[in-house]
Amino acid sequence: MGSLPRSIFRLVFIFSLLIFSSCTRAPIKERKQAMRMATRPFVSDDLGTADFLKALEAHVVFLEKAKLGATLSFGPVEVPVVPYVQSLRGLVDWSKAHSVDGDALWEKIASEFEFLEVYGTKSWGRIMLTSYFEPEFAGSLTPTPEFSQPIYKAPSDMIDVNISAYDERFRDVGTMKGRMAMDERLGKMRMVPYYSRTQIDGPEKALKGRNLELCYANPVDSFFMQVQGSGTVQLPDGKKMRLGYADQNGHKYHSIGKFLTDIIPLEKITLFTLETHLRALPEADARSVLFKNPSYVFFRPLEGPALTSLGNEVFAGRTIATDVRYFPKGALAFLQFRRPVFAAATGDEVSNWQEVSRFVFDQDTGGAIRGGGRADLFWGSGTEAKRFAGVIKDDRARLYYLVPSNIDYLTQGVRE
Repeated sequence: MGSLPRSIFRLVFIFSLLIFSSCTRAPIKERKQAMRMATRPFVSDDLGTADFLKALEAHVVFLEKAKLGATLSFGPVEVPVVPYVQSLRGLVDWSKAHSVDGDALWEKIASEFEFLEVYGTKSWGRIMLTSYFEPEFAGSLTPTPEFSQPIYKAPSDMIDVNISAYDERFRDVGTMKGRMAMDERLGKMRMVPYYSRTQIDGPEKALKGRNLELCYANPVDSFFMQVQGSGTVQLPDGKKMRLGYADQNGHKYHSIGKFLTDIIPLEKITLFTLETHLRALPEADARSVLFKNPSYVFFRPLEGPALTSLGNEVFAGRTIATDVRYFPKGALAFLQFRRPVFAAATGDEVSNWQEVSRFVFDQDTGGAIRGGGRADLFWGSGTEAKRFAGVIKDDRARLYYLVPSNIDYLTQGVRE
C-alpha cells in the first residue's frame, strides 16, 4: 500500500476527541472506544535490546503464518494485517543489517510508529496490571487422599455459540458456551449454560465417569493452575506432565479474594495470602471458597512450551493477556509499570517498587481480564516467577499500542 503523511494521524486524533470528549469512566461497550492517539512516551526496555529483538522475530515468524483476518482494530483505527506484519518484519531486518544499541532501536521505533493509549481505568492510558505464571506442583495419574481433584480435558458436549453470526450488533460479545439439555416443560431439547465449578467439582460431579481425567492434584493447586492457564504436574515416578489451556466453561470469572475480606484485609490479598489461607482449611471448607468462582478451565497435554490463546509460544516477561473484545491479538504494545524489589532472596515481602518499561506482545486472553483497562503480564515458569506474579497488582501501570505511520489505514470516519 502507498504511504500517507503523518497528518492522517492528526485527523484520526481529532476524530477520536469528537468520539470520546463526552466519555466518562463507565465501561466501554465497543472496540472503537478502546484507544485514542497519544503523545509518544519516553521509550526504553528494562529487558534489553537483544531480548526484545529475539521475541519480536519469533512473533513475526508466527504472524506471517497465522490467520488473523483482514485488519487489526486499534480503537477507531483499522490497520490492514499484511502491511502491519511487514512493518514489524522491517524492524527485524533493519536490526540485523545494523549493529544497533538500545537507543538506536528505540529511536527508529519512535520515528516509524505512532502510539495509541488505551481507554484505561481511572484515566486514559492508565490500567490495572496483574501478572500470571506457569506453576509447577505435585500430582498423580490416579486419585489419592492427597491428590483428590481431577484435572479435566475439554468435554465434547460443550457447545460454542457465535452470537454475532445471528446479529452483527453482538460482534463484540464473543463466544458463548452451553450444552443441550431436555426441557421437561416444553418436551424438547434446548441449550443451557455449561456446568459451573460447583456442578463439576461438587456433589453432582457432572463430568465423572466420562474418561476426561488427565491427572489428579490437590484442589488448591488445580484451582490456581486454572487461574494461570497452564502448568506442570510432577508425577510420583519423576516424570512431568505439561498441561496447557484447552477451553473454558463460559461462566464469568469471579475473584475469590473478595469473599475473604473479613479474614484477609483487601490491601493484603495476594496469591500467597490466598493460597496460605486455603491450604490451612479442611478440604471441604476450601472447596466451598473455590465454588465462589463458577468459571472452570479445561486442559490438554503439551509436548512443547505453553501456548497463548493466539497459538504461539508464550514469551516470559513480554506476553500480555487482554480482553479480546477490545484489543488486537498479535499487536505490539508498550507497557510502563512498577516491578517489585523483594526484601529477601525468598518470600513475598516487597521492600520497594521500581519504575520500568518494556515492549510487550498482545497474545493471550484470560477469564478475569475484562474491559478497556486491564492487562495481565506473563512472568515465566516456576517458583521465582510465582514470587513476582503473586504480588504485582499495579493500578498505575500504563499501556500503549503501536501502529506503523507509513501505511494506509481504514479509519472510522476518516478516509483518503
